[in-house]
Amino acid sequence: MSSLMIIGTAHVIDLSSPLEVYIRDFSPTCIALELDRERWIALQTNSQSSGGPFFLRILSRIQKHLGESFGSSPGSEMLVAGKIARTLGADIKLIDKPILATIRDAWKNMPWIELWRIIKDIIFSFVGRSDTNFGDSMVSGDFTKELREFSVNYPSIKSHLIDRRDTYMSKNLVKILRNNHDSRIVAIVGEGHVDGMKSKLSSLNPKIVRLKDLLSINNSTVSFSIKV
Repeated sequence: MSSLMIIGTAHVIDLSSPLEVYIRDFSPTCIALELDRERWIALQTNSQSSGGPFFLRILSRIQKHLGESFGSSPGSEMLVAGKIARTLGADIKLIDKPILATIRDAWKNMPWIELWRIIKDIIFSFVGRSDTNFGDSMVSGDFTKELREFSVNYPSIKSHLIDRRDTYMSKNLVKILRNNHDSRIVAIVGEGHVDGMKSKLSSLNPKIVRLKDLLSINNSTVSFSIKV
């Protein structure tokens, strides 16, 4: 039996019910969250910093808007997982890199062509010319196409924001298991991290729960309206 379950989520959809079903069924001794200490405190106190690079502020505003449209605030699935951990008596581990430093590093090392592309995409999203297939992907939980396009258009950003964090979080999960061989861990991460972490942790044979698995039992459907 696997001692590790990785659950892929979307930070802007209310997934509290299916999350609880999968977590309780696995009976974890530890719940690991895609957060650092600063973000965990901010979530619990419902505070958000307005500082940081322009790129970080733009992403924060877009994510907040999507959360309002989907009926769930960014990071709400992490709060739900934390509450479940406390009811089960499970430890809570924060396994992600400090996000501000990560964003700053990505920002400083971003090639000009990627900077131009992201500015263009942001402008198009605000004037209503964003990808209309995004809504379909949110319903299905399958972001394969979007992640592939992201890898092609933003290889540097992907390296900093996804690949390096996959490695960092995977190493932290291995450390937890090494410190306590009897641990049963549920890791709550964004869907975009699942494939990378699954590959890096293949020797542990982790049980994988995809976003589409959560959506399939989340009242069978997800309804939303994005206004641009």
